[in-house]
Amino acid sequence: MEQKSALRFSIIIPARNMERFIEETLKSVCQQTMSDFEVLCIDDGSIDGTRDILERFAGKDDRILPISGPAKGVSAARNLGLRMAKGQLLLFLDADDVLHPQALDRFSAALTDPHVVGAVAGVQRINMDGEELRGADNRLLVPQHDQLAALLRKNFIVNGGALALRAEIARQSGGFDESLTNGEDWEFWCRVALIGPFAVVAGPALLFYRQVASGANYMTRGPVFSRRVPCIDKVADNPAMQQEFGSRLRRLLRARQIDVFWTGVRNQYQYGRKPTALVEGLCGMLMYPDSLFRPKLIWRFVRSLDRRV
Repeated sequence: MEQKSALRFSIIIPARNMERFIEETLKSVCQQTMSDFEVLCIDDGSIDGTRDILERFAGKDDRILPISGPAKGVSAARNLGLRMAKGQLLLFLDADDVLHPQALDRFSAALTDPHVVGAVAGVQRINMDGEELRGADNRLLVPQHDQLAALLRKNFIVNGGALALRAEIARQSGGFDESLTNGEDWEFWCRVALIGPFAVVAGPALLFYRQVASGANYMTRGPVFSRRVPCIDKVADNPAMQQEFGSRLRRLLRARQIDVFWTGVRNQYQYGRKPTALVEGLCGMLMYPDSLFRPKLIWRFVRSLDRRV
């Protein structure tokens, strides 16, 4: 049974040294058409002006609660927020991203279906200055059936702010793995998807996801030529995943590892490191020759190289 609570949403925002962006993020939250929410802002060891900004917003809006985090990384901060959350629904929002004004209302409507564990929204990528970047709609990658297999192959959620979850499901899944420093969100979403399916939120993109050169989407792969990716290894070693997919699991995760690698090459190119991207790309053809037999991957990669609107 779902937790009985008058509060509809808890928004959990880990923040460490995010004074450049956190104000814009909090403004987008305060401008929501739904008012039934709390904001748990986990200040995870900031040494800049982040905490001052959080306190200023909290002084104007009692729905915003600044919390001192454990300074042990984003997973530990999110898990602290998960333990403290009072809402029926959760949104794990990054401190440099922006929500569409109707995000919470649209997520809430999608989650009236009792059979779904969460709702996936569209993602609009933006650059450091907030300018929109061209990109494919992530929702086109979400199948009606066999969603977990699709998620194992490709991270169609993209970022936590694009996925609203039932609080009971997030807790049932065990929360974020604090031993992972990269890809911890995707590994968590895979465990959530073991429990049940996602709804897809139609309409405009609800998350404006800021692309930064040091972002998690780039860092997931760790050392560029590493054959081992810790978050993928965690999924591979999960007994529930092994029982669900059997020998198919290895093939699905191979596709994910290839996708992670080429996402890193793409990001090198986009952030102006084109010679590095070229070298990595040539090496990638030797490391992952089966990439050449994945036309959809090649098409997405080529299209993503230029994200100017």
